[in-house]
Amino acid sequence: MKSDLKVKYLQFLLGKKKDSNEGFTLIELLVVVIIIGVLAAIALPNLLGQVGKARESEAKTTIGALNRAQQGYFTEKGTFANSQDLLEVPTNAKYYTFSVPASAVQYAQGANNASNGTRDYAGGVQYNTSSRAFSTVVCRATNGGTANYVIATPSSGATGVGAAASPATLQCGTSSEEVK
Repeated sequence: MKSDLKVKYLQFLLGKKKDSNEGFTLIELLVVVIIIGVLAAIALPNLLGQVGKARESEAKTTIGALNRAQQGYFTEKGTFANSQDLLEVPTNAKYYTFSVPASAVQYAQGANNASNGTRDYAGGVQYNTSSRAFSTVVCRATNGGTANYVIATPSSGATGVGAAASPATLQCGTSSEEVK
């Protein structure tokens, strides 16, 4: 009797399998598409922000290299370089144009900040003659502004940022913030 029950149960299962329709309904497919669309709408702005940050790392790295090159140039020559060519740092970049317009100041200006998701950068170097130490600053533009200046405020024994004779403390301008 038990074997008859097993046979009938297997026949029931096989018969049920043949009768059932396979596949998804239109409603099920629409729900899946809507869920994927919502997830994509949430993830896309985050992805675009990360792309901009990756592009900005090019500027941060090059400004840092220019700051270190200024320190090396000052150590060898006793003055800061006022030309990018003197520093021998490769500055061929896709999203930025680099310049050294004044002694101990470096700029990274974005080619098209709004569409590339990037911001401008500026860097400065100074040498404190009393403590015999270098200090540097890297500034990033805030709110789409420009970071094309570094402020040198009076302090004791520092030279650099275009004013080798006047002591200075490096700070970022009002439309920029310091990058740590």
